[in-house]
Amino acid sequence: MAPSRPLIQPSTTITAPKRFVLKNLLCLIIGLVMGIQVTLFWFEDATPMEWRKYSSSNLTKASRDPYSNYAVEYLFNTTRVLCWIITQPENHMTRAIHIRRTWGQRCNKLIFISTQEDERLPTISMPIEEGQEQVWNKTRLALKYIYDHHLNDADWFLKAEDDTFVIMENLRWMLHSYSPDIPIYFGCKIRRHVEPDYIVGGSGLVLSKSALKKFIDEAYENCLEAYDLLQIDQDRILSNCLRNIDVIAGDSRDAFGQERFIPMPPRYVIPTFNMSWYPIEIYHQANENVSCCSPRAVSFHYFTEEDFYIFDYLLYSLRPFGIFQNSSWDLPSKFGDDEVRLKGLQDANILPTILASLTTDSLNKETS
Repeated sequence: MAPSRPLIQPSTTITAPKRFVLKNLLCLIIGLVMGIQVTLFWFEDATPMEWRKYSSSNLTKASRDPYSNYAVEYLFNTTRVLCWIITQPENHMTRAIHIRRTWGQRCNKLIFISTQEDERLPTISMPIEEGQEQVWNKTRLALKYIYDHHLNDADWFLKAEDDTFVIMENLRWMLHSYSPDIPIYFGCKIRRHVEPDYIVGGSGLVLSKSALKKFIDEAYENCLEAYDLLQIDQDRILSNCLRNIDVIAGDSRDAFGQERFIPMPPRYVIPTFNMSWYPIEIYHQANENVSCCSPRAVSFHYFTEEDFYIFDYLLYSLRPFGIFQNSSWDLPSKFGDDEVRLKGLQDANILPTILASLTTDSLNKETS
C-alpha cells in the first residue's frame, strides 16, 4: 500500500506584494488621522474664544445652513432681536403668514400684533377695534405688552409691517456695535415739508431695550392725547414721542452713506426711482440703481406674497458656482463712552448728554 501523501498546510507567510499593500494602507490611515487632527486643531485655534461655546449642538434657525458660520450663530445668541409685526385679521393668511414662513424664522422671538387671535400665527390680540384712528393706540399697547411680557427675552425690539422683508443677519451685524443700554432706535429717516424729520416704520424700526424702557416710563401715559390720530400717522407720533424723551434717532446708513432700511421693494429703486416722493423726502441723499442700497441692507417694504419667497430663495438658497460666499468672521467694533462721536450718530445732538449718563461697563458689557 502506497504511503499517503501528506496534507498541504496553508501557508501563513505574507508574500511581498501583500506586505507592500498593507504597509501602504497603514500609512494612508495614519496620514488621514493625523491630517484630521491637525485640521481640527487649527480650526479650534482660529475660532474666536467667545464663539466656541456655540457648537453645532446649539445651532439656531439662523445657522442651519451649510454656508453659515460661527459669526452668524454668535450674533444670533448675543444680539437678540424680538420681532413684532403689526397686522390685522384679514391679513393673517395673505401677508403675515409669509413672514412666518420666511425671514420671521430668523428672529429670536416672533409675535404678530393684531386684534384677533389666530392659532395659525403667534398672534397677540389688542383690546381695540381696527381703524385708522386706532393704529397708534395699537402700537402703543403693543410696546406695553412687550415691556410687560418679553423685556428680558431680547436686547432689541424690531417693529415691522406685514409686508416688510428683513435680512436679520445684517440687522444683527449693524446692532452689534451698539449697547442695548443706550436709548437709541434705528430705521429710515425721512422729512416732510415743515414737519420734523422722523423714522418711517414701513421698512422696520428697531428700538434698544433702554429705548423701550424709557418710552414706557416717560411717554406711555402722556403721548396719546397730543396728536390728531386721523391726521398724523403712527410712525410720526412714535418718533416725536421718542424725541421728546431724548431717545436718539440713530443714523442707520453704512460707512459709505448708503441706506440700510429701504422703504420700498428693490424694483422701485433699481434701475431708477419708481416713487417720486422718495428722492425728495428721504433725509439723506438718495441714489438710484445698485448704489441705492447698502450691500448689507437690512430691510425693504411693500413686498408681495411672491416677493417674500423669491427674495428668501435668492438670499439663502441660490449659490452661483465659482462665486465665493463671504464667510468672514469680522464683526464691527463696539462703541464706548470715551468716543466723542459714535459712528452712525451724526444727527444726534443729544449724544453728549446720553454718554455722560452711561458708564464704560454698561456700554461694553457682554450681552451673552
